[in-house]
Amino acid sequence: MSHNLVQLVQRHNVRAKDARAKDATANDARAKDATDDDNALERLKVIMHERREISPDDIRIIARTLHEPEAAVYGVATYYADLGMQRRGRKRVKVCKGTACFAACGDASVGWMEAALELPVGGTSEDGAISLETVYCLGLCHAGPSVEVEGQVYGGLTAAGATAIGTALRAGTTPIATPITPTFIADSCPPIVLERLSLNIDATQLETARAHGAFAGLTKALRELTPNAVLDAVERAQLRGRGGAGFPTATKWRMTAQHARDADAAYVVCNADEGDPGSYIDKHLMERDPFAVIEGMLLAGYAIGATHGYMYVRSEYPASAPSLRRAVEQARAAGLVGQHILDSEFSFDIDVVEGAGSYVCGEETALLRSLEGLRGMVSARPPYPAVKGLFEKPTVVNNVETLVNIGWIVRNGGASYAALGHNKSRGTKAVCLNERFNHAGIFEVPFGVTLRRILEDLGGGLKTGRPIKAVQVGGPLGGILPNSLLDTPLGFDELDSVGALLGHGGVVAWDDAVDVRDIAVHLFEFCAAESCGKCFPCRIGGRRGLELAQRLIAPVSRDALNADVALLTELCETMKLGSLCAHGGAIPIPIASLMYHFRAEMTAGAS
Repeated sequence: MSHNLVQLVQRHNVRAKDARAKDATANDARAKDATDDDNALERLKVIMHERREISPDDIRIIARTLHEPEAAVYGVATYYADLGMQRRGRKRVKVCKGTACFAACGDASVGWMEAALELPVGGTSEDGAISLETVYCLGLCHAGPSVEVEGQVYGGLTAAGATAIGTALRAGTTPIATPITPTFIADSCPPIVLERLSLNIDATQLETARAHGAFAGLTKALRELTPNAVLDAVERAQLRGRGGAGFPTATKWRMTAQHARDADAAYVVCNADEGDPGSYIDKHLMERDPFAVIEGMLLAGYAIGATHGYMYVRSEYPASAPSLRRAVEQARAAGLVGQHILDSEFSFDIDVVEGAGSYVCGEETALLRSLEGLRGMVSARPPYPAVKGLFEKPTVVNNVETLVNIGWIVRNGGASYAALGHNKSRGTKAVCLNERFNHAGIFEVPFGVTLRRILEDLGGGLKTGRPIKAVQVGGPLGGILPNSLLDTPLGFDELDSVGALLGHGGVVAWDDAVDVRDIAVHLFEFCAAESCGKCFPCRIGGRRGLELAQRLIAPVSRDALNADVALLTELCETMKLGSLCAHGGAIPIPIASLMYHFRAEMTAGAS
């Protein structure tokens, strides 16, 4: 452990709490995030926020102050998309290149913003007023294409809209973005994840949220249940993680609780770095029902014996961290966070920390390293976070949607939750549909409902009126299915059996006008851009895969095409077997599904 991390652990209980003050704006929130812990990452975030540039002198000063090597601080500065050694504009414009925005317009939105700002991507105006960047997913998948300007996120972008934004920025103003709210509907099940989102209430106010069930599960647990009884309820519910591989939640908690008993500290970390393009449920839970997330963290802490939690929030969601901070302060003032919660012996505090732009930080070990102020790079496992996690202490890491289920489960009993669902997938799942659908929004359904029911009945089919040709479920690492497989039931094992992935439950669909080779190029662009670079199968494989996918579009000959197809197959196998995490290891899933279901199109074009 570095000297800096030792200091962090030692002063854990005496750190200043300035960052808990309410945030007036999203930019204020970013600055306050950087005071949560005194480490290189947080200091660099402050510098970039205030000066829009990190200099070599900044690197040297931070390294000397924190007693760290300059190379380590430089590595942090150059790793995260929000940082870097390049000068940024006072107004940073970030145009989304996520899969949902790609499905909406290809990459046309990037060209619109370049023309409107008269800047190339990566460029900054001579006067330092404006810079243009790209980002993978702003969470406006139901209303793409989208762009962010200093905390204002604009959806439904058009060429004319881009021009209007550019004109305003050059005049020194920032137009106000019009909120575009998705549909929230629970179908064929009681609303659990959408319990308050599906109501016309302001659940960001504590009294309102409590009047509609918030903290009832926590109250029951502290007054009637032991920590082990809470674990039993989660186990009976058969809840599995809602953000990735679907690991049983109770198993993870029991393992952490076992090691926490022999440790001097244990932590609960909320993985709020929902980076899968096409998924946006976590964003709306954080911004519209934040107490549901807080209650889930508290119950997790009670169950495993932890007294502190961290919410690691995606910086591409500029409204999320301020919403969570305001909610934590309300809860603390009401005695629901902090010391002796609800006059019990249970104490638990929560810090909200904003990321700095890295898709791989959605992987739990990379996320923990980022929380410690380091480069958010994947660590080999074992040891697992349940044994040695944050600050090398036992740590539970769950994503937002997983935690939001906990309050309902404790309140209503694990058996009630398990009564919903299908086979080994119990309960419900929030499914997010992209902008191409007539009824784009978030639909909570019990596991076992078919994809066709979700996409054609609830989603109303595609608004182009054309048939669905390809559907990607579970984000950029999920398989891409043809229309003929839409009768597959929604479930972990059922989707896996057809080469797909549940993941966050994001759905991106294309009609029959799409060239699937363009999808392959897009996926490899994403893989190459977001690789953390730690393992070479992903670092090099993403680049080589992009080159091969581009050559498939315009092969020079049939022999060259056949050679490239063979190379692509070998490359995907290498990435699958050799990558350290799912970013490189799972990108072969959608590529393989494209080659299997759309092989004629993928290998067309050569004479």
